[in-house]
Amino acid sequence: MSKHQWPAAGLLVVLLVLMRGTLAAPDQSPLPDAAVLAPDSPTALEITRELERRQQAIEETQSELGPYHPSLVEMYADLAAYYQEIGDLEQALAMYREAFQLTRISAGLNSEQQLPYIDKLIEGSLAASDWQQADDLNQLRYYLKNRLYQPADPRYALAVAELGDWKLRAMRENLLSENYRGIGREAEELSDIYSNSIARIQAVPQYSEMSLLPLYRGKSHADLEVARVLAETPYQFFEGTVSRYVYQTVCNNVSDGQGGVVRQCNSIQRENPRYRDSQRDSKRMMVNRSIREVEVSLQNLNDILARNPDFPGSDRERLNSEIRELETEFLRIQRNSRRSLLF
Repeated sequence: MSKHQWPAAGLLVVLLVLMRGTLAAPDQSPLPDAAVLAPDSPTALEITRELERRQQAIEETQSELGPYHPSLVEMYADLAAYYQEIGDLEQALAMYREAFQLTRISAGLNSEQQLPYIDKLIEGSLAASDWQQADDLNQLRYYLKNRLYQPADPRYALAVAELGDWKLRAMRENLLSENYRGIGREAEELSDIYSNSIARIQAVPQYSEMSLLPLYRGKSHADLEVARVLAETPYQFFEGTVSRYVYQTVCNNVSDGQGGVVRQCNSIQRENPRYRDSQRDSKRMMVNRSIREVEVSLQNLNDILARNPDFPGSDRERLNSEIRELETEFLRIQRNSRRSLLF
């Protein structure tokens, strides 16, 4: 198993985060507040009656067919869509969560049927600015698609790019409140995911080179983020290549208490004067390595475009424009990295 495929324990943690309660009949959720619905509005009574009708239908189905019957999935999804329509996002998310959990029970933990509900939960989490929940769900969606789709399937590459787009946004806006090391680690892991995915696709006989474009594009952004974070991280945060401390023997003449003098020696720990320089060397090495990764990714993008002259003109121009932006950012980071070694 790749280090980026979730182990069972990791998946269980995400599921525990998502399952914030047992499946319950929707009548335990409050109806939209009367003030919100504006009682004097001609549609307020209709909305209340429609909610009661849908909730009663769910209760009857649960009573007749059991609380986990597959037919309840669509009923919860329809109710969620109705809550969304009337502007009650919190209840809409609660109902989509019920549909999601029921789908996992009826169709299986790795079923494709749950993907639409994960999409809805992601949309709701983003709308509610619940960034950690959005991150958990995005990773769960990637995990499922990575299990469902083979590298030859175009949906495989799209799943990687999908995760990458979210991760890049989270890093750039620091939505998860990470420090230097946290953001750098996330960027490196994302770059590795792209690298591993590209290798898997290239291992497919007669693979489509064009399918690699979104992956090399995403890897270029991820590698740039790695280079940027490393360049902006003070050198003091890097591990040195020599021992941080050295021990010196210091000897002094001291009285022996009887009028005589004896020589007494002690071992004293001091910071290695070479350690700071070795920290700068470590930073320089890591920044240069990340810069080389960016160069390779950008070169791969240009090479694919050059080898495929039939690539649609509008798409080609859009990608060329993005490559130029990436190259401009790359040169900026490269210049800044030389100055950043001073601090």
